[in-house]
Amino acid sequence: MEQNTINLMKTNEYSFPGQYENENIILIVRRHKIILLTYAFYIILMVAIPPIFYFSIISGAFSAFFYEPYNRIFILLSVIFYGFVWIVAFTIWLDYYLDIWIVTDQRIIDVEQVGLFSRVVSEVDLEKIQDVTSEVHGVLATMFGFGDIHIQTAAEEKRFAMKSIPHPVTTRREIIKLYREAKEKEKHVFVDKIEKEDK
Repeated sequence: MEQNTINLMKTNEYSFPGQYENENIILIVRRHKIILLTYAFYIILMVAIPPIFYFSIISGAFSAFFYEPYNRIFILLSVIFYGFVWIVAFTIWLDYYLDIWIVTDQRIIDVEQVGLFSRVVSEVDLEKIQDVTSEVHGVLATMFGFGDIHIQTAAEEKRFAMKSIPHPVTTRREIIKLYREAKEKEKHVFVDKIEKEDK
């Protein structure tokens, strides 16, 4: 039976490319939606620029742009500007939606969308984790319950960062719990291997 692609809400019914046969998805994490509101504020300001420019500056200093054929130049420039705004807004949404962290019972996978045409995927096995730290800074983050998680692995490997995610403390506890379970499983596998070699 074909499995569905990944979904944020129902982790037990979905899979992702490269998933191991015996691997279970525990958490699927994206940045908090409040981050989009910050970008939306700037997009709204950008959308308001042409009307403000038209009625405040042009109406006084360049009143000729109210009439043919000069007003068509302003309309053309406005269309180009709004096309640029749409591209910026689409890129922001794409970056938010495709940036994702997948926590399974074996590893943590970081999928980072860089611009429109680039994606970076990295992962770390749970048993290689050395430290997990959660951080919540600022009034907004405290009110809406989002923050960062930093996952330190072996010294030669990169430090994983889960930025602006919801419920960072709860997520950190879940990762630590999974880490302990992975270490316990690894210990059992090692003991079983030694016992088999002794026989």
